[in-house]
Amino acid sequence: AGLTNCGGHFASSCGTCAGSNGFSWCNGDCLWIDGPFGTQGTCMDKSPLLMAPGLASGSAIALSAAVMLVYACVYKRKVVDKIGKIPAFFNIAGREHGIFACLFDVNQCMQTFFCLPVVAGKNYAATEACGFWPGCILTCVATYSPLFLLTAFVRALLSGNTQQRLGYKQPFCTNLFFNVFCYPCEIGRESMEVDAELGATIYCCCNVDIESKVVTGAKNLTGRMRMC
Repeated sequence: AGLTNCGGHFASSCGTCAGSNGFSWCNGDCLWIDGPFGTQGTCMDKSPLLMAPGLASGSAIALSAAVMLVYACVYKRKVVDKIGKIPAFFNIAGREHGIFACLFDVNQCMQTFFCLPVVAGKNYAATEACGFWPGCILTCVATYSPLFLLTAFVRALLSGNTQQRLGYKQPFCTNLFFNVFCYPCEIGRESMEVDAELGATIYCCCNVDIESKVVTGAKNLTGRMRMC
């Protein structure tokens, strides 16, 4: 049978490394765990102990992804498919909200910060910048992986396409800046503008009210006239 490296000597297992010598003889491939309430500690194999946090973290990420996937399916059916798309004509507007506007709208703020991928996907789908699912996947990769800076360039291009459908377009460098340093707030701001253009009010969870196109058109036209 193989021997266990106790750090300075070898034994048949971590449990026999220390003997009566205590923690000072428990090193190498083993780790000393103090007993509760001052009781005798134990020398244990450190490999499972070091793997446990990684396994727990991986399980939490997998569970979060599964929950988000289920929510995205429901959100697409009950919200995205219902609100439709913004027409590609008579959209002449300026930027109507500041970068931190979503922070002052509790409902929009909660949706943006807790359901960012589906909100971004909704924005892209409504303006036909890209499909709902590609938008969701891109946002997940951008938010939860080391590829954040790389995907920022793609998000800046999508922001430009979204803005063009809304009736204005910021310079690419401006979009890139906001997508790197203020990404959630930028998605929230775009969401408020998309919802206003469609006359949609979206509530948690997956509830939506839509005004008639006549009322929505009148409101948007009034707002644009004030900005002129």
